[in-house]
Amino acid sequence: MAKTSASFTLMDYTDGISLITGIDSNLPLTSLYDTANQKLNPSWAGETSLILTPKVMKAGSSTSLLETMTNKAWQRRISGGSWVNVVSGENGETMNANTGALTVATDKLVSDVWQIDYKFTGSYLDPVLKLSFPVEVSITFSRVANGTSFVVARAYAPGGSQFKNNQPTSLSAVAELIRGTAKDSTDLTYTWEKSTNGTTWTALSGKTTATLAITPDMVESFAVFRCKIKDTDSASDTHDQTFTTEGVSFYDVSDPYQAVIESTAGNFFKNDTGSTILICRVYQNGTEIDTKGSTLTYTWTKTDKDGNAVDAFSPTGVEKDDIVATNKKAISVSHSDVDVKATYFCSVN
Repeated sequence: MAKTSASFTLMDYTDGISLITGIDSNLPLTSLYDTANQKLNPSWAGETSLILTPKVMKAGSSTSLLETMTNKAWQRRISGGSWVNVVSGENGETMNANTGALTVATDKLVSDVWQIDYKFTGSYLDPVLKLSFPVEVSITFSRVANGTSFVVARAYAPGGSQFKNNQPTSLSAVAELIRGTAKDSTDLTYTWEKSTNGTTWTALSGKTTATLAITPDMVESFAVFRCKIKDTDSASDTHDQTFTTEGVSFYDVSDPYQAVIESTAGNFFKNDTGSTILICRVYQNGTEIDTKGSTLTYTWTKTDKDGNAVDAFSPTGVEKDDIVATNKKAISVSHSDVDVKATYFCSVN
């Protein structure tokens, strides 16, 4: 019997957790002000209030951390000024205590206010590391004005900007050409472009409408989309001119795949008899995906009792329940395939 024992644990702070943060806005970041009519487009005090939705999650997880966070709060500041605490229920601003979403139902970009920042802050306590992580993320809104002849192109993501495990199936980026504060939709052409670094842009074939439907397969971790709007109205004073929107960023924060190999007959053979079926099951966010083995690709390799690769290994795919044989999600292994010991690996793509 041991007289004593001890343990010492080391943790890598950077490996332990990485937070992905952002703020989604349901309205454009640029408001246009018609000096002649003294109107804003969009008006946060109009039919649609401004809604700012913070996004906080762990890298590799699709679960929002907002409801478990503490000290959730918002601040705002006018350009060049100091941060002011937002009090929910006052000044036309209301915060959802659970999600942290802030609704602004009054116009802030008025009078001599041309730019305003909103900042979300909070704390997340990681249950594994037992460490508290501060969260701070901000978003900027601005106002431009130059009378009724002012023309600007803008783009925004009204339904959010993040995919999680291929959900939702589609998000939208909307491009608009605004004259003064009125939306122009007469004789315009739209050309959408995509960038993965914010500097090099590639035109998207066939994407020629004001609303771009973006699917998860169009965003690998991160992508930015913008639109070039050309005025083809011969009666317009900007005929044949092209206006380019700002870039709108989209993110894929999907959970990674996890593969587990399951044996239908355990992991031992005896007396030169027996066989088993090895099934590679793939999980994402705790749920098995590709249960039939029809959408992913499974590549099997094998090492012998000494750990050496078996180059001639060519497994046979088998049917098991609803699993298809052709894609080799499940393979058959006989006692004759194992000389004392063998290890099987499966790579999933």
